[in-house]
Amino acid sequence: MNRYTAIYARRGVMSYAKGLEGVVVDETKVSNVEGEIGRLTYRGYPIEALVSQDYVTVMWLVLFGDLPSDGQRLSLETYLSLHGALSDSDVNLLRSLQSTLHPMAMLQGMIPLLQMSDVNFASLDSDTSQGLQIVAKIPTLIAYYHRIQEGLTLIEFRPEMSYLESFLMMFNGQAAEEQSIEVLKVAQILQLEHSFNAGTFASKCVSSTLASINAVMAAGVGALSGELHGGADEAAVMAAREAASPENAKAFVSNLLARKGKLMGMGHREYKVVDPRALILKPMAESLCKGTPAENLYETLQALEIEFNAEMQARGKDLWANVEYYKGAVFVALGIPADNFTALFAMARSVGWLAHFIEDRQDNRIFRPKAEYTGQQYRDLSA
Repeated sequence: MNRYTAIYARRGVMSYAKGLEGVVVDETKVSNVEGEIGRLTYRGYPIEALVSQDYVTVMWLVLFGDLPSDGQRLSLETYLSLHGALSDSDVNLLRSLQSTLHPMAMLQGMIPLLQMSDVNFASLDSDTSQGLQIVAKIPTLIAYYHRIQEGLTLIEFRPEMSYLESFLMMFNGQAAEEQSIEVLKVAQILQLEHSFNAGTFASKCVSSTLASINAVMAAGVGALSGELHGGADEAAVMAAREAASPENAKAFVSNLLARKGKLMGMGHREYKVVDPRALILKPMAESLCKGTPAENLYETLQALEIEFNAEMQARGKDLWANVEYYKGAVFVALGIPADNFTALFAMARSVGWLAHFIEDRQDNRIFRPKAEYTGQQYRDLSA
């Protein structure tokens, strides 16, 4: 019995758990979150092993269930390259948006409106093939909107480049170093998939209605944009910048907790021990930031984590950094501003949403949970 069902038991209600905590709503073969031991696997493979693989290889694994042959990997890479460019009308629509929109709002609005091709991938149906086209176009959407916001010239999509190399070129306007591409690859692999998180569950609800893949992806983006979900990465960096330096960490945390605030990126609903993704990202962030303008950001994040952990342990709780917490420092070191952190999360997680879409369409049933009614009982208006 969790703390929510315990509350309901005291009220004489045992039929639901707030936030669906502990409730099994479906089955999946895509990924497994073993929170008690701090392990995450995609299709049975641990993330610690997968981060050394090629990005498209891991995409194929998550989407289709097995590691690809060389030919399969090349076919997916070719298809993504074929559909990564935006049409002229897509670009014009992007330019027509208010430049003050958050990149996540841009993605949620643009994904349903993208011009799609009728060229299917291999033997896949049109919905799944169009899902791959969305995965291909999201990096271009993010990069172009960033440059539009900054008043910069758009960089032509380069189909001869790899998926991530092309993104960094379009975003930063210059060829990326191999180290930057490798770092981004690791960060994105760690974000590809995470079972029935809020964003994936939202996309599954929409998918269950037999809505289009565009609507499914847009729903995932909408859920991911929240501060309690994907938006925690941006919020963590904002907290570190507000604290300003490691020396201010203790006072910042004390003041935060006195206001009953949260240090975003600390703790995770699933993991009872350290998030295994954070164990990979934290040393990577330290190495990237050391000796750069981002070093103070990393050291402030680390100091805040130490002070926050100490405060929580004094209250009998263990809360550790999750994947969101140090990810921002990695992205800052790559030249990516904070308001684009969550958009890059969506860029990776779109693969997971598509994998669940494929899985769910094999045995679809519309989601229709019941609610415990607590309002007024039946009343006769004529009485």
